[in-house]
Amino acid sequence: AALARLVADEAAAAVASAGRFTLGLSGGSLVELLARELPPALSATPGADPSRWLVAFCDERLVPPEHPDSTYGAYRVRRRRRGAPGGSPRARALPPGPVPS
Repeated sequence: AALARLVADEAAAAVASAGRFTLGLSGGSLVELLARELPPALSATPGADPSRWLVAFCDERLVPPEHPDSTYGAYRVRRRRRGAPGGSPRARALPPGPVPS
């Protein structure tokens, strides 16, 4: 819960000062932790408006969002299940396929 509160507090401060909040996320156990803890932290933090967020997935695999190895897909599924408060953050997933050289 402490990490989620920290994220919500930093988001509120960034939105207040710059109008936006940018967050880089990795996968693994962080997916379930934030899916569980972030919605209550956001509800308790006025000004942490998720519609003002840009979320980047730092370790995204080059697979479709439906693939079990997709970090973006894992966050998206858990967010829908839990019904996160506020607007939706902007999130960009890499298109599946080979990395351009």
